[in-house]
Amino acid sequence: MNDLSLPDILDAIEVEVIYAKEVWSEYRLADGKMLRVKPVMIAVSRVGNAESALGEPVYNMRSTLITDVRDAKRPPQRG
Repeated sequence: MNDLSLPDILDAIEVEVIYAKEVWSEYRLADGKMLRVKPVMIAVSRVGNAESALGEPVYNMRSTLITDVRDAKRPPQRG
């Protein structure tokens, strides 16, 4: 939870992502399936001059989650 006001959030400035490594997380399910999920960042914004309780900058992130379900016996593809 944070104490950011609406003006703080609206004052956010988009920050360019210059490197990303988006990897799959894999979960073997009891029903014999493999669930794979991968977050993909859409945009990152620095929230004005706001700081966390530890004095770190505050970022707002917009992302999506890609999912894949397959038989656990089949080896997952990389990428």
